[in-house]
Amino acid sequence: MLSAWQNIVKDGMRKQPLLDLHDYYDFHRNRQKIIPIICEQIIKGSYQPKAPNIIRSEKKNGICRHLQLPSPDDAVIFQTLVEKISPIIKKSQPSDRAYYSRSHSQPKSEADIDDSFPYEWWELWPKFQQKIYEFSTTFDYVIVTDVANYFDNISFDRLRNVISSYGQFDEELLDFLFFMLESFVWRPDYLPLSGFGLPQVNFDAPRLFGHAFLFEIDRYLKDVTNNNFVRWMDDIDFGSNDVAQAKKILRDLDELLLTRGLRLNMGKTKILSSCQAKKYFLPNENRFLTIITNLIELKIKQGKSIEIEKEKIRKRFKKFLKLSDAGRWNKVYKRYFTISAKTRDNFLERYVPEILINQPDLRDSVFTNYRKFGYSKKRFIQLINFFISEHCMCDITVFSVAKLLVSWNIPLKSKSIIELIQVTHERMIKLPSSASFVASLWILAKYGNESELFSLLCTHQTVWENSSFLARQVAAIIPILRTNINHGYKIKQLLVEIGHIDAIRVMNNLEYLRDNNKLDKDIIMYLSQGNQGIYPLSKFLIVFDILNSQRIESSVRQKLKDQLLKEVISDSIYINKLAKIEI
Repeated sequence: MLSAWQNIVKDGMRKQPLLDLHDYYDFHRNRQKIIPIICEQIIKGSYQPKAPNIIRSEKKNGICRHLQLPSPDDAVIFQTLVEKISPIIKKSQPSDRAYYSRSHSQPKSEADIDDSFPYEWWELWPKFQQKIYEFSTTFDYVIVTDVANYFDNISFDRLRNVISSYGQFDEELLDFLFFMLESFVWRPDYLPLSGFGLPQVNFDAPRLFGHAFLFEIDRYLKDVTNNNFVRWMDDIDFGSNDVAQAKKILRDLDELLLTRGLRLNMGKTKILSSCQAKKYFLPNENRFLTIITNLIELKIKQGKSIEIEKEKIRKRFKKFLKLSDAGRWNKVYKRYFTISAKTRDNFLERYVPEILINQPDLRDSVFTNYRKFGYSKKRFIQLINFFISEHCMCDITVFSVAKLLVSWNIPLKSKSIIELIQVTHERMIKLPSSASFVASLWILAKYGNESELFSLLCTHQTVWENSSFLARQVAAIIPILRTNINHGYKIKQLLVEIGHIDAIRVMNNLEYLRDNNKLDKDIIMYLSQGNQGIYPLSKFLIVFDILNSQRIESSVRQKLKDQLLKEVISDSIYINKLAKIEI
């Protein structure tokens, strides 16, 4: 379990759609003590999973799916179970043409990618898409389909029977595995478990089981298509030379899925001719982007101008916009955002307001692109106009906007900071929610002051006091609240009285760091690392607390302060706040 945390889960928690303001540093620093206790509780049968923080992710037109954010304790357990079970399951895979995403590493091949969860899939999408497009050159028809509401319709009983058939698993292991999975299923009010619905957690366990549940489908498709198919979790593509044959395969495939309690999605099932496949998969667009990306990278490496290539991209994009938005159109659009950042050409900015409102699956590409470009008044206005609107409704989007705003190096005396603070307060009044509260904490922790944070906590106490996750976010900003002794004491006492263990663990960790007279080397190393040129807010809060602590030797604090200001931190807001600390 220790290796699972160190090698996979620690980084995985930083890739969740909603981040922790303490970076789960309390768990990381105390992992040698916490994990043995977890193991002992599991062995004794007394371990109880923590209630997951369930957030919404908009799919389209306001319709959202639920994602579960695990605690670090539960994430470590899930990953450890997967590492035990995964080798046995993979040996049972009947075909090498079915894939699912792994969360523990950057994708190295098409086997490591799918679009269920956001990360750098676009690096390999052209290769994967070319593999599918080969069907249209070998066969007269390409068939695309997917399983309707796949994760929501998976039966736990059927899933257990399927998993247990793949190898000799201890019953106790399967009992505990499904006990953990069931604890993550969303249950409104106090309704009993329905026995359906694999929770969508951004770690390997649910995706591995969702993948394995369709091995029988892979076996059938391998046989009837001579292995000329690709399954990408619940998306299925295969080639055929005859429409009648394609219909028969689809009919039998649907009936086979029925034995699992599943059905094909009729609305997304298409039998495409060669000509239609080109319009659907857009291979020429992908080929152009791949070739010109390689050329641009070569020219940049050689120090040559890329102005001609930038002009070609702009012209090609205008033609691309006129194409139908069916098929893989959005995937190609995402590649244009990637190449825009690579060339430092902001030609896509004019389209962003409409994208933010109407294209939820492109928002992450916008945020990634804008993070690389950095602050500008135009980009700032686009973001806050969307942030304050009712179109910014799903939890992930609300937080993503806040995270992007915090990542920017907004000039210290810019009027944008005042405007941002006003908009943040307006959103909490107009559109109060847990996500709005977390977003407000992040924004005010960087751009606001102690009194504004304290006012937020008092005004919206009913939002955060009943949530363990939100309470630990409040505990994480205590370093700023301490600048007012009365306010800091009041919030600390309130957190103790409420009694959320996670919040208390964060406060105890902060106290330990403030009491660490000489600062351990591992603490200094942790605080001395940024993230792609951006210093994390979670680390800034810890640094702010340490530099203000009179219990730590002044020479140690001064050395840390000098190192961070000279070598690590470049953000003007952070520099200004740290420079004001007298040591």
